[in-house]
Amino acid sequence: MTNNLPKISSAYKSKLTSAIISVSVFFIIYLILILISLLLIFMLGYGAVMILSIKVTYISIIAALGLFSIGIFVFIFLVKFIFRKSRHSTRHLIEVTRGHQPELFRIIDEIVAETRVQAPKKVFLSPDVNASVSYNSVFWSMFLPVKKNLTIGTGLINSTSIGELKTILAHEFGHFSQRSMKIGGYVSQAEKIIFETVYNNKGYEEFILNGSGYVVFKFVGMISMGVISIFQYVLKGVSSFLFKNHASLQREMEYHADAISTYVTNPGEQISSLLRIELSDAALNSSFNFYTESEQEYVPQNLYKNQTSLMRIFSERNNHPYVNDLPKVDVEDLTRYNKSRIEIEDQWASHPDISKRIEMIRKNETKNKPENHELARNIIRGFDQICESMTLKFLDWYEIKNSGEIIDDEKFVQLYHEKHPYQSLSRDFNGYYERHNPVLEDIEAILAEPSPVHAGDFFSDQKVSLVYEMAGIENDLQTLQYLVANPKLIKTFKYDGALYKVKEAKNLIPGLEKELEKVKLELAGNDKDIFRYYYHKAGREHKETLLNKYRKFTVLDKEFDEFQSSINEFINCLQFMTVTLPFEEIRKHRATLLREEKPFKQKISHFLEVSGYREFLTEDNISALQEFVNSEYIYFNNDHYIQREVDSVFTVVKQYQEIINKSYLDCKKDLLDFQSGLDDKAF
Repeated sequence: MTNNLPKISSAYKSKLTSAIISVSVFFIIYLILILISLLLIFMLGYGAVMILSIKVTYISIIAALGLFSIGIFVFIFLVKFIFRKSRHSTRHLIEVTRGHQPELFRIIDEIVAETRVQAPKKVFLSPDVNASVSYNSVFWSMFLPVKKNLTIGTGLINSTSIGELKTILAHEFGHFSQRSMKIGGYVSQAEKIIFETVYNNKGYEEFILNGSGYVVFKFVGMISMGVISIFQYVLKGVSSFLFKNHASLQREMEYHADAISTYVTNPGEQISSLLRIELSDAALNSSFNFYTESEQEYVPQNLYKNQTSLMRIFSERNNHPYVNDLPKVDVEDLTRYNKSRIEIEDQWASHPDISKRIEMIRKNETKNKPENHELARNIIRGFDQICESMTLKFLDWYEIKNSGEIIDDEKFVQLYHEKHPYQSLSRDFNGYYERHNPVLEDIEAILAEPSPVHAGDFFSDQKVSLVYEMAGIENDLQTLQYLVANPKLIKTFKYDGALYKVKEAKNLIPGLEKELEKVKLELAGNDKDIFRYYYHKAGREHKETLLNKYRKFTVLDKEFDEFQSSINEFINCLQFMTVTLPFEEIRKHRATLLREEKPFKQKISHFLEVSGYREFLTEDNISALQEFVNSEYIYFNNDHYIQREVDSVFTVVKQYQEIINKSYLDCKKDLLDFQSGLDDKAF
């Protein structure tokens, strides 16, 4: 690395040392196992010779071969990964060159000059929302120099500006500058060794046990597998130590690559691209899922135009503004819905949390290069054609047949809205009711209390924050209770920035429970004030209507939990039909299902006849649910499932769930729309 670029941190050096030690330990142990297998070959070979020296017969030859083969089998088990062909494929990628994309390579050249690292050997475009540095990691790459390749996601280019794309590529070139990436090559080979010896050994095990067909060799195979299982246990045990240390190093590598990107570009565009990446990735995945769920009825013409459309739809639904023709996601959007105060480091995560990365980026030194808000797709020549080609590669990669109706983006948006309708709640309430419900337990008592007639700060940012604070406390309590029940899961965690041992988790619970009660009381008080205000605002002719809407929703809210609990319990009884099981196991599960089906049907009858939901039901809803209530399904007979009955019960449960969810949301929206409309009325 050149002197002018950011230096690696002390934490980076520490994690690098730990990673080098863990890699070294792994390969030393692996080498020891190989030496043991060679010693076995020598000793068992010597034993085979001794057997033959006594007398050469058919039986002695078989015995000698069997004995000698134990050592050979164990040795091959350890080294067979070397001869496994690489599964690395580029069929889902498009290689681009300087001649094809001069503007893109001009940006790459600028970053190469700034960071003074070796230019990539090849540059590829991939289908996804990502960028990465990679190389074909074969066994011999541990000993020979290998040039790295740069891969840039088409979905990433489609959802960034030129300046943002440059910061992302600068981050990847920051990895180019890290010699510690070589450690990743060793870890990659260690992963292959562990995968091939511990997890991908079934074919080899069957060959050892059944390959020859001779009883003697089956016995030999059993002995060989006994030795191999010991080796597997050792390799699996050391792998946890190796992968945790490497994941820890990878997180530091990300921080350092961020520091290099900040230095040669600017923090603003670096942060904006990080904040948007989850949205753009969700838009691309949701576009793809739309087509997979259509069961090949529809095929995309250009998946990336669909991504662009869904980014806009998702932004509208989440109140993200559009700036320079791209959605702008704020840091507050990451934390608004997450008020948790507990931090548990994921030892297996290779990337740090985005909020932590942003915190570090803001502290990094920077040249603060000028921002460029032009869309990145504009510098890619023939971008639409590339997107269409990449769409076909996307379908091919996931083995989706290109046999449905090819639809353009306009038709996609229409169909998406039909499949995923969105009911937005009134924006007059500043998002207060997005994750909070207008439930009042004792309306008569509230009406008897003094009623404020002036508008208050019922829906201020502070009040809205209380909603998410309550959710955060509830989640933290669940986490602490889980840690108390599983004290060996982790050693330490952070709460409010302070470090605690896991055994101290129980000491935090009483304080949090008091906080939760306080927040709930404050929210309940605010809900009462809101109702009093709108009840007074309603005037004589609308008071009863508002009152009835609150009463109806409160009933639905109470019944929702009751019906949802019933559904959850019954779904557990259906899970056995989604996996392959022995017939006797199926019959046992079916007996449980038939026993639990009776109370579930009773609950549906209650739902149809006397629940608050009955007024929302259509004739088709009633007919489908009543048919199930009257049915006498047995699901399984004569060693096979009765598919019509199996399909029917799953369809009914899904429809039942959809009715409950839709009715609940419709009732809530109706109440809030009416309440919002009262502000527009003059009485």
